[in-house]
Amino acid sequence: MLATKPVRLQIGELLAADPTTLAPVANANKVVLIKSAFTPNELLTPADLTPADFDGSTAKLAAVGTQQAGLDPATGDQVITIVEPVGSWRWETTGTTNLPQTIYGYGLYDNTLATLLGIALLPAPLTLQIVGQQINLGTVAMTVVAQPLN
Repeated sequence: MLATKPVRLQIGELLAADPTTLAPVANANKVVLIKSAFTPNELLTPADLTPADFDGSTAKLAAVGTQQAGLDPATGDQVITIVEPVGSWRWETTGTTNLPQTIYGYGLYDNTLATLLGIALLPAPLTLQIVGQQINLGTVAMTVVAQPLN
């Protein structure tokens, strides 16, 4: 059975405000850069991924509390935007430890890094080679699709 639009929209709103997943009231979720190649799928776990470990690769804390939910006017998909920290979703190499290093994507984890909540590939892998190079994710968002493909 395919959920109707009002049900699907409620799923995104509830998830964006759920304190046990995307909207913790304390101990913010973390976004982590991933240095191992991976294929996104819903069965990935933290053990399947290797976090970046270059100087400056420390996980970024998402805002606590309700995240932003809205509709993509082009697709009708519901998008849950993870509220960014001060300074944005931007990492910069601050030393030469473990360079060069290729970054394939990023994951949204709980605060302890024990639970993977979401995963995404970068448009293309980025290889960091020298001090001062940056990765800026822009918007970190999760999509609830309007109608899954058969």
